[in-house]
Amino acid sequence: MRRRHRALISVALLLGCVGGFALLTSLSVGTEGPLAAGLARVGTGVGGIEHRLRERFVGPGRAAELRWFDRYRRDAALLRAPDSVLLGAYDSDLPQSLEGVASLERTLGVSLPIVQAYTAWGDRADEQFPLALASAIWDFGSIPLLTWEPWLTDFDNGRHPELPLREARERHGLTSIARGDYDFYVDEWAKQAAQFGKPIFVRFGHEMNDPYRYPWGPQNNTKEEFIAAWRHVVDRFRALHATNVVWVWSPHVAYQYWDLYYPGDTYVDWVATGVLNFGPIAQWSKWWTFTEIFGSKYQRLASFKKPVMIAEFGSLAVGGDRANWYEDALAALPAKYPAVRSVVFFHSASDQTLTYQKVDWRLVTDTAAARAVAAAINPWAPGPRLKQ
Repeated sequence: MRRRHRALISVALLLGCVGGFALLTSLSVGTEGPLAAGLARVGTGVGGIEHRLRERFVGPGRAAELRWFDRYRRDAALLRAPDSVLLGAYDSDLPQSLEGVASLERTLGVSLPIVQAYTAWGDRADEQFPLALASAIWDFGSIPLLTWEPWLTDFDNGRHPELPLREARERHGLTSIARGDYDFYVDEWAKQAAQFGKPIFVRFGHEMNDPYRYPWGPQNNTKEEFIAAWRHVVDRFRALHATNVVWVWSPHVAYQYWDLYYPGDTYVDWVATGVLNFGPIAQWSKWWTFTEIFGSKYQRLASFKKPVMIAEFGSLAVGGDRANWYEDALAALPAKYPAVRSVVFFHSASDQTLTYQKVDWRLVTDTAAARAVAAAINPWAPGPRLKQ
């Protein structure tokens, strides 16, 4: 009877935590500044209690499947020189849910030790350091990879009268970052990252050499301005003891002279690029093989003597044999490209970044492609195999 009473109390506590966390989440939407940060910290604590209680009643589950990865989670130095290929994913359910990542894992038969999320610079609550999300990913058994995008126009002039007006910020905006104009924001991120304390990847200002997609690109900034901004941000994090951050430099290798944007060995932990085959869905695109996109650039990427990450990996189904594309890319990846130490699937259901129409990169909806990926990674992906 007493045991049953304790169980009922625990269940009630669990339900209370879930309800409290939902309330905190609803309160934090649209909230900015110290209150939002405080709510995030409280929400993270409640979420941690919920997670521990869930483990007690349901079992450790996924975290146990990733026990082989614990040594990396305990030591950022190991993440800077891994001896295995660490798989990961971005899923379009994030940051609301990790279920899409779990579904991809069940489809491929492996657990993914890296979970990627995208976050912009700005004043909004969802542009602050994502402490709750990072903690959820950590409790999930993985390590967060945060692609951190410096959209400078998201800061409010009413709160920051010292900044230029929005329409004037993008031109040479990276020089403003390097000069310290945005240290009020960078420093808060650094403090929160240090408080998080556990290893975390940060992929700052990705594809900085692409002149079309992002305002921090060469249409507004020189390579020297990018390098100065990168070094300044890393220096600020280090000064504030955020040494748990692993820095990922990620140019777009389809453009010339991408290697001239390299900030230097002491400022970069990983070298990354995206490998996305769009097929013939637009005038600028065709069916590209993995070798054409990545293989021809591999030697230069590896020459930096850093672990290489494919930070956005995938192929659409239009224009060729998608299953064969994945098999060709992954079957002998460690042997052909030994510097590659991470492949992060881009598992978006409705991507409209470069196209007028929304495109679907998911593998869970394509049985043939998913089977090809599972078979290709099976000989070399670390960790136990899951029931598919």
